[in-house]
Amino acid sequence: MKLRLFKKTISNVLAIGILFALSCCTKQAKHEICRTDALDDQAWNSSTWISVVDAPVVTDTVFDGTRAADGASWFVSTVKNTQKVSRARWMTSALGVYDIYVNGTLIGDEILKPGFTHYGKTKLSFTYDITAALNTDAEAENVLSAQVTPGWWGDKIVTPAYHIGMIGKKCAFRGVLELTYADGSKELFGTDTQNWKAGIAGPVTHAAIFDGEEYDARILPGYETPDKLSAPEVNDEFKGELVPSDGAEIYFREDLALAPVKAYVWEGVTGESDEAFGKIIVKKEYKVGETMSVKPGEKLVVDFGQNCAGVPSFIFKAKEGTVLECLPSELLNDGNGAKSRGMDGPEGSVHRLNLRIPESGMKLSYTFANTDTVYRPRCTFFGYRFVSITASDEVQIKKIESIPVTSISKEMEIGTITTGNEMVNKLISNTLWGQRSNYLSVPTDCPQRNERLGWTADTQVFTETGSFFANTTTFFHKWMRDMIDTQSETGGFPGVAPLSQYGNDMMRLGWADAGIIVPWTIWKQFGDTQIIDQCWEAMDKFMTHINDTKYDHVTLI
Repeated sequence: MKLRLFKKTISNVLAIGILFALSCCTKQAKHEICRTDALDDQAWNSSTWISVVDAPVVTDTVFDGTRAADGASWFVSTVKNTQKVSRARWMTSALGVYDIYVNGTLIGDEILKPGFTHYGKTKLSFTYDITAALNTDAEAENVLSAQVTPGWWGDKIVTPAYHIGMIGKKCAFRGVLELTYADGSKELFGTDTQNWKAGIAGPVTHAAIFDGEEYDARILPGYETPDKLSAPEVNDEFKGELVPSDGAEIYFREDLALAPVKAYVWEGVTGESDEAFGKIIVKKEYKVGETMSVKPGEKLVVDFGQNCAGVPSFIFKAKEGTVLECLPSELLNDGNGAKSRGMDGPEGSVHRLNLRIPESGMKLSYTFANTDTVYRPRCTFFGYRFVSITASDEVQIKKIESIPVTSISKEMEIGTITTGNEMVNKLISNTLWGQRSNYLSVPTDCPQRNERLGWTADTQVFTETGSFFANTTTFFHKWMRDMIDTQSETGGFPGVAPLSQYGNDMMRLGWADAGIIVPWTIWKQFGDTQIIDQCWEAMDKFMTHINDTKYDHVTLI
């Protein structure tokens, strides 16, 4: 069937499938802090992108394992109400990964904002009704702040090998606050270099998508350290479009939190030889729910029983200045640590060689400030089942969980099936967990190693299967924009979307076809004609290019 006939056919088909009614701010309590409609686009004219003047910048040639710049960029401003405030909305975005705060209160359930998009063409914005976090009295002052780390901007994930420095040089923040006063009048407060301060500050001393996170709890957040802040500079690196986020947001799945199924401390090795690392000597195995401890020289291995994209979450204590290091892993070394089998340590220890940058990336470091604390990283994620924990002094771990990180929210999940065969049930479970772990802002190939990209062949193969488990309509509306952003001028679709570290490799058979297969599948499964309207021009351009070149691989780019 010709593509134009295909469009005519589907435009006359009634919407079918299961459509989810997404909750919105207007249906909730009047001043609950939550996502709400974006401000008018013109509001952005009241703001500018701002960066820290002396922010560290990567200037070396980038290779696998090149780390992002150190430090977190903080942006802080104090806003004074000229009248009694009846409503406040704050529209924000960032170059990097960001969190926002009002009077020290973290705003929003979404994490790893603004998400993974084409670094040069599209950035997503998030708008929140923040009235409940404000002092709304006339003449009252409120502190707005944001933390931004390199994330989706200044990390290797978007920077190809041999590039001089990272694609994104400096983290940046942009926002517009709209105050509606009791008399109905409105006032806009945008990021600028006069009323905002910026600096490298806060407890996150290093963070990136590939690197992991380093956190020093002895350091106060940026909104409490004005001495580290000064006038920002205008950042003109991004010249693309700012659009409201409407699909593929990322969340912690608290309802799927994974408790340890096994945990043990080991120290020393037996059976070591030139050909093998040997086998660990287990000192103590902990019962489920038991408080765990790890001392210098020991390694604590925790098994959560399920591979997933996520982060470990701790309730723990130690002396001030104690440093805990946590290494996530998909599997354990086995077979007496045989080097011929690719093992990188003794049997029973965590295996990290498959992560490709085990020494420089995918790790956590936490420095204690006091005896009791709670910690969960917010600037990165991992793909893992096991963690290996070491410490410079004794650490008591009262509770540890693995919290899944995904764009498949609980409300999106629509399909389940259970059979009488446990092996089939396990296959179904693995498929569902695979979707949760790999649908993370983009439909990735893997959440564990230094890749985590939107490979198009992987996506088109799984799109239909995934649509039975979850309502993926808005998720793929977002990702098809990534595809269109990355499409070549001649009409070729990429092997990876959005554009990233592996460059713009076009027209790979089975990969490029996702530009047609994915919209068609979402229409077929959910009766979603909007995705066809969104993608029609790009799909037509792709098909025209194929017809013009007759799959000649000299011109098929």
